[in-house]
Amino acid sequence: MDPHSLAGDSTVQGVPLQPFEEQHYPVAYWARRWGFSAKTIREWFHDEFGPGILRQENSGRRKKRDYTTLMIAPSAARRVYAKHTEREVIH
Repeated sequence: MDPHSLAGDSTVQGVPLQPFEEQHYPVAYWARRWGFSAKTIREWFHDEFGPGILRQENSGRRKKRDYTTLMIAPSAARRVYAKHTEREVIH
């Protein structure tokens, strides 16, 4: 099995994993893998919610800015990647 294969990350012996069973990766992982900045990947996932996306808000901290930690499973990455690679038909 190719260690960089997204399919290998979401199945065990051909049986699909549930989203909570998948390994989740930080934004920096997907940015390196796809050759985009972390800022771009965060923008792509800004309005994405649902299976395979974990968000941990860190807010209300005195004297420090609020932020959200985002962890993304291969199944969610596949879904968003497909949206950004679809060809638009120009008439």
